[in-house]
Amino acid sequence: MRTSPAQLERVATTLVKRLVEKDVVELTVPETTVKAKFVELLTKNFADEAEIEQLAMAEAEKLVRQGAPGVKREDLDLRRVELLVKQRIAKARGFVL
Repeated sequence: MRTSPAQLERVATTLVKRLVEKDVVELTVPETTVKAKFVELLTKNFADEAEIEQLAMAEAEKLVRQGAPGVKREDLDLRRVELLVKQRIAKARGFVL
């Protein structure tokens, strides 16, 4: 499911509101600027994750088609291979899943 801009805006608004209410942060810039930055970061994060998922799926399909040395082709589970590839790509990029 793709996250809508309205959902990201609501999350950003809630984050800023709660951080300010709990005195975790003291804003030195307007609240709207902070919310906009949160929306930007969340949007980038979701885009990065989607890119990692696409790369992982493509690489996993390739690996399953080619097979692995010493492993029967029918024993390769596409979802498991995809998960392992996704974790490897995310780790290489310093991205926390």
